[in-house]
Amino acid sequence: MNVRDAVFAVVGRIPPGKVLSYGHVADLVDGVRVTPLTVGRIMATADADAPWHRVMARDGELVIARRSPRLAELQKIRLLSEGVAFDGEGRVRMDLHTWHPGGTLFDDMEGD
Repeated sequence: MNVRDAVFAVVGRIPPGKVLSYGHVADLVDGVRVTPLTVGRIMATADADAPWHRVMARDGELVIARRSPRLAELQKIRLLSEGVAFDGEGRVRMDLHTWHPGGTLFDDMEGD
């Protein structure tokens, strides 16, 4: 599996209403070493149907706004539609919405 596929294998499993930081995604990628910066660069190439909106900075900042305010607004709309809460500074409440997968991330895929 290449790095891009490995990153999206993790991102694709984040449930609606939950989020991960770029660093957390990097930590969960199996089989290849990935940095948070690499995850961010890969997320910038996400297909429209990928749940890219569930990945952000560790402090909940929607850093995509630096590149595209329009995409940041889309990200926020998608997160709000999933019930994700924001603080007064417009950051995701990571304390409420960070996903903590139990067991092995891909346990339910065994035998597929």
